[in-house]
Amino acid sequence: MTQQDSPCAARPKTIDDMPVVDAHTHVFCWGENPAEGFLSQRTRRKWTTRLVMALTGIRSEEGETLTAKMRNRLLRHVRSSRLDYAVVLAQDAVYRPDGTRDDPATHFYVSNDYVLELARESPRIIPGCSINPHRGDALHELERCRDAGCRLVKVHTAIQGVDPSLEKFEPFYRLAAELGVVLTFHTGFEHSCRVISQQFTDPLLLARPLEAGVTVIAAHCGTCAFFDREDYYPRFVEMMCRYNNLYGDTAIMATLVRWRSLGRLAREDERLRERIVHGSDYPFPPSRLAFARRVGLFPPERRNPLDLDLRIKESFAFGPRYADRLLQLLGRSA
Repeated sequence: MTQQDSPCAARPKTIDDMPVVDAHTHVFCWGENPAEGFLSQRTRRKWTTRLVMALTGIRSEEGETLTAKMRNRLLRHVRSSRLDYAVVLAQDAVYRPDGTRDDPATHFYVSNDYVLELARESPRIIPGCSINPHRGDALHELERCRDAGCRLVKVHTAIQGVDPSLEKFEPFYRLAAELGVVLTFHTGFEHSCRVISQQFTDPLLLARPLEAGVTVIAAHCGTCAFFDREDYYPRFVEMMCRYNNLYGDTAIMATLVRWRSLGRLAREDERLRERIVHGSDYPFPPSRLAFARRVGLFPPERRNPLDLDLRIKESFAFGPRYADRLLQLLGRSA
């Protein structure tokens, strides 16, 4: 391992320094090799995709293909950031009722093997596999990913068409609890990709996996943009009060459309705030303009979106273990 790749190379450690972990980052595949991952033509043309591509200047990154450019950008930003670790999430496909994969209905896909390979390439990457529990081999894939070293699995309720409350998923949840795998579920409105049902993002639907004993992270804490017609955040708070094995992450909350979410969350009771996990939703860029009073207009962290996102969120009261809480959930040490 070179000094550049060492998890401790980015910043000097002190005795009081805790490791810094981002629990929610993405890598995208354009589709040059569909087995690795792809974005559908519809998603490529979507205004949010074009906006992120423009804001991040990804086409100027080194790499022969757009997929290589996105991969190289992620690795470069993680390597130069304050982060000791970043969870990079895969994205499973949509599946038919018979458990077979439905590629025409899938608009965003990143294979589990792709993120597992990223983790082998960089010691700072923690693989976050993705398993749609509708798939016919969901239990086998869960065991395979766990055997490969993955302790966190993402279920994207809206995009993958997963209602977490279905009884048919009970064996999947019991196996996740038995294997010690943390399940992250998307909650709150989804805007970046075509959805099957926004109703599946309701935090109240997480009761079944929670009662099965799974440690669950509600990604985005049920928050929505200021223009969304429904607000799931109060239901997230209700579920946090009912279940001690429920956590939330702050992914996407440093963006302009959800800038009020962090202040709202920081005003909750300490017993809730101590179960909030740091997450950025990289590569979606944070907005320093919305938080200028906290970080200034030209913070030094602006050169790296991972650092800027962390700086914004550390200005709120989420407790001293906010940035390393995920390691505790995964049973990992720094």
